[in-house]
Amino acid sequence: MKASLENPAFRYTLLILSAYLLFQTLFWVSSQKSHTQAIERSIVALEKRIALDVPWLQLPNEAMNTAADEPSVRRYLQSLNQQAKQMQMPIRIHSLQGIQVQSPIEFNHALQRQLQTPGQELNLQVGTANFSLLANLSVWPFLATALLFLLSKGRMDYSPTLQQSLSENAQPKRPRLIINLHDRSLSCHKGHHPVQLSNKPLCFYLAVLEYCQQNDKASLSHNKDMPQELLDSANRYFSRLIELGHTIRKRPDFRSNLDKMLSEVRAALDEAFKENPEAKMVFYPPKAQGEGSRSKVHSYALDDIKSADIEIIGK
Repeated sequence: MKASLENPAFRYTLLILSAYLLFQTLFWVSSQKSHTQAIERSIVALEKRIALDVPWLQLPNEAMNTAADEPSVRRYLQSLNQQAKQMQMPIRIHSLQGIQVQSPIEFNHALQRQLQTPGQELNLQVGTANFSLLANLSVWPFLATALLFLLSKGRMDYSPTLQQSLSENAQPKRPRLIINLHDRSLSCHKGHHPVQLSNKPLCFYLAVLEYCQQNDKASLSHNKDMPQELLDSANRYFSRLIELGHTIRKRPDFRSNLDKMLSEVRAALDEAFKENPEAKMVFYPPKAQGEGSRSKVHSYALDDIKSADIEIIGK
């Protein structure tokens, strides 16, 4: 996932998708607000209409001790529902003063309202339409996203920085060396032809890698004493191998048989990178040219090694 986020094309696609979701969410919020306002306006209009018609409706009235003419009231309520349907109002009447509409009601979500009329308080139950996200999907957020895509694509085409980033991303990455202490192996990437290395050259090579990362332009020569920092690092790695159960021997003298250790390291790297020999040069302890391995000017240090080039498993 981290690698995907570092890809400019992936980030650009993610930005466009996020923009669409943002536009669609804003449209939904706006639509829901308009839906709520339409319901309230419709209820207010319905209440005004009923208030005007109350004198001609025979509703039950306990104060006046009058009975209701339910059939006529139901017909009246059904006519109001028909008008609301024709006008595409998001409401339907369920009941008025306890007299329910018998015909099927479209909207089941009911609201209770109290309607004040001269000499009487009426109980009004109104069904309202539900707000549906699917029903309110719109082409407008898509069009807004498409416009944003066209504008941003134009800027991307003329952006040297982004173009350079895309170009760099398309270039092959530096090779990586995987060193697994659990099986004492080297490989050019995980699970790819691991090559085992014996304890002493493995610990020595790990120490050289660590020393060269921490010391720019390090110089390691056969004719000079091995730095104490490098020796301490090699001993620490050997102690780790003991913890992992690879050996019970005492710590070796890493200052002896230097040529043999380097030779074993190079042979392991040759095998691990045999399908891509050019890639091994970053990790390959240089060989002496011409005068032999004990030339005073020769150094087996790794000049261009970086921590990102190496992964140590089991450290």
